[in-house]
Amino acid sequence: MPLPEKLGVITDLHANFEALKVTLNWLHEHGVDRVVCLGDIIGYNANPVEVTYLTWNRVQFSLKGNHERYVLGQEAKGVAEEKLEVIHWTREQLNGQYRGWLESLPDYHLYEGTFLLAHGSPRDPDEYIYRKDVVKGSLTHMEQYYKGIPICFFGHSHLPMLVSRGQLETRFNETRTIDLDRNQTYLINPGSVGQPRDGVPKTSFGVLDLKHWRFTWVRLDYDFEATGQRIREAGLDAAMATRLTRGK
Repeated sequence: MPLPEKLGVITDLHANFEALKVTLNWLHEHGVDRVVCLGDIIGYNANPVEVTYLTWNRVQFSLKGNHERYVLGQEAKGVAEEKLEVIHWTREQLNGQYRGWLESLPDYHLYEGTFLLAHGSPRDPDEYIYRKDVVKGSLTHMEQYYKGIPICFFGHSHLPMLVSRGQLETRFNETRTIDLDRNQTYLINPGSVGQPRDGVPKTSFGVLDLKHWRFTWVRLDYDFEATGQRIREAGLDAAMATRLTRGK
């Protein structure tokens, strides 16, 4: 399948139905029909069934994140008690068909032989990219093991980010576009759809414009109060709701 002119990149949806609806509607309205997801479809919030269904039906390719692995039975080492509660609750909500689909998702994918899709870092699916040594090691890993691949799209940290040799961009409070250099290797995090952690309570996702070689981080308002109400109605920890109002 040939690459599209525009590719939508979403990650860390975390069962936030309100945020995902806003995201997918915007992408559709702006003619972005090819969308990839970097994992963590579920977890934290209270609509795992609806969000899994939408991702299954509206997203062309998805990865498995750490929250999928937890729900599927991997030990959640070091995870706080309130998050473990959500993991167990989510497991009870998803039927065998949904769990089977999540199980089938890979940890990494070289999309159309052109871009690396990762949940954590290009060298470890559970590694957070934000420390300087990890940034440097991840770029080196891309240059050594993925020669000719210009971009690794990643998630996991919930922090929108662009990294290349000599460039680090982390301020994406509003929608912002950055022109890319075709001679550079990039690590790009589009930010989290369902649980932003950069202090901005707006859903965050991205669009790669392949024709003009630029990437746009899109920040949109969504009804986080409705998401929070569903968390409380499900009997989950109310802190999961209040953090959405702070973008933390």
